[in-house]
Amino acid sequence: MSYLQREYVRENVGMTLNDTYLLDLPKSGRLMSLLIRITGSQVSGYGQGEAAWRIIDKISKLEVLGDGSEIIKSLTGYQVQALAFYDQGITSPDKWRNYATNMQQCYLLVNFGRWMGDVEMGLDLGRFSNVELRLTNTATAASHFSDLTVSILGYYLREPGGVPYLGYIRSEEWRAWTTVQDETQYLELPTQLPIRRVMLRAFPDLDTDFVDKTNLNNLMDDIEYSYKTGALRVYKGGLDDLVVDNYLMHGKYALVGGAAYQLADDGIDISLGQAYMHVGSAGSQDGAGAATIATLETSRNGPALKSETYEADSPINVMAQGAAYHLTALLRHDFDPNPATWLNPGPSGMGNVLLNIHTRDSSSSANGNNSVVLERLVR
Repeated sequence: MSYLQREYVRENVGMTLNDTYLLDLPKSGRLMSLLIRITGSQVSGYGQGEAAWRIIDKISKLEVLGDGSEIIKSLTGYQVQALAFYDQGITSPDKWRNYATNMQQCYLLVNFGRWMGDVEMGLDLGRFSNVELRLTNTATAASHFSDLTVSILGYYLREPGGVPYLGYIRSEEWRAWTTVQDETQYLELPTQLPIRRVMLRAFPDLDTDFVDKTNLNNLMDDIEYSYKTGALRVYKGGLDDLVVDNYLMHGKYALVGGAAYQLADDGIDISLGQAYMHVGSAGSQDGAGAATIATLETSRNGPALKSETYEADSPINVMAQGAAYHLTALLRHDFDPNPATWLNPGPSGMGNVLLNIHTRDSSSSANGNNSVVLERLVR
């Protein structure tokens, strides 16, 4: 009889700042997921006078490699959390708070199947001689955290017996570029493996107050996605409507919140491309009621909220609900979870798959960061 085993691979081990943490995963077993918890004691002042204010802002890369070079996962921290949201329908249970020297918490859920607990898909660790996890952070002791601690919980399907094995999901940042005003990126997707999902991410340039200069839609104002070298058009529209398409199709909204201790007029990154509502209230760290009414600029709809006020020892408790978690949207091929129905590019399937992405003709749309993440099936 098959069963799910959850077991620590590592528990509460130190993670060197501004470095890459390396871990050899077990040699055998069907690995369904890794749940990574990162905690850290921040230094006083982290988040004031800069855009970053959370642990996730300092997780630059997560990789899982087979035999040193075969990509299984290769993503930024934001991309890991976004993919997990689309798998699970819920945002990461992080602790966002940057007052003084308190403890912060960040979770990274890495699924090797279609979702957490997928018994038909996962990484067969015996497929490779060695499977290594690499987790890179850019935090420094002087400005960000005095320490980071990591725990890694492995999810395994034991005694799979006659449970079908369909393969694992390879997830990688396939393309990334700095946006140029009125430029089109002409991309042709690889043909080697069936494609489950294409995830787009658009992060606008920030002004001197760490507020986005434009909305993410202007970085991808025209998206053309087609099969058969352009003969079969699948999507033609902007990122704004694709975000709403995802919101309605999934039937899931992103809910985020935290306690931000930023200066007046500085942006508060809430990791939502579209915030349909947001609220703020004054908190207290000195045992007294706040004398200043916490005031958020009402016109902001993400990714950064903006506080008009600041009071010492009174962080602002913020909560927002919306879509485009971590400024992402999906071009999906997994409406049916059966991988036989997913996009099969190449000569035997849908031919050359083209993805053309245009950036709006406005100066505020330049110097943003766009990326394309591919999720493909490896049998």
